[in-house]
Amino acid sequence: MRDDSSHADDAAYRMTCRRVVQALIEKHDWALLHEDDLLESVLGSTQSEVSPTDLERKTRHHYTIALYEACRQAKDRDRRERGYHEMFRYLLRVAYNRWPELAEDATQRAMVLVYEQIDRCRNPGAFLAFAFYKLRQAFKQEQRARGKELPLKEVIQNSTKSERTILSLQLDQEELCQVLLEAIKRLLKDLVQKVIILKFFGGLSDAEISERLGITAGYVRVLRHRGIKRLRKDEHLRDYFNFEGANSEED
Repeated sequence: MRDDSSHADDAAYRMTCRRVVQALIEKHDWALLHEDDLLESVLGSTQSEVSPTDLERKTRHHYTIALYEACRQAKDRDRRERGYHEMFRYLLRVAYNRWPELAEDATQRAMVLVYEQIDRCRNPGAFLAFAFYKLRQAFKQEQRARGKELPLKEVIQNSTKSERTILSLQLDQEELCQVLLEAIKRLLKDLVQKVIILKFFGGLSDAEISERLGITAGYVRVLRHRGIKRLRKDEHLRDYFNFEGANSEED
């Protein structure tokens, strides 16, 4: 029989999880799942206690599945409309942050693409990634319709001049790069970040990285292995790139 301290720990963890769920519901005005239902989904998917950051990620993942199911079904019209309403707000917020001059038009066009092509989203947990990909397509279509050049933007902020030159990528590749780089910054420690970025974005050899960072080439390999292993375990990153791989040829 579990002792009182174990029950107290369980109760404290449950409260922490509830706070995370409540905060996200309030922040995004989510209405497709009741707080208790979302809480139980998150708790049911964790084998052991995880950090508040991981709880937030899992909460978003489970709500994304609910959003996908609401938008895809046709029996409950009000629920479907609510789902698309929440999706519109999400895409519009993203669009205004990136392309304010085309935000509304790109978002409207993206909503049509999401509605028409929702069956192409093979992973419900990656539905927001799917919608964001459609927003990128919609933005490019708006740019072409207006006869403008597609802009290039820096992928890594606060990076060195040489790194920015190396990372001068075409627009279609930028989102993949940004998602990966955000994960690198979120998941990896500083030295591991530098090794991964210099190796896979800078194209440097282990010896060059060793010289740049002042560590041995053997330690470079150790850090690279650790970084790749950690990135592969990230659920959001894995879902996103599984989706991108499956849909990269869509237009």
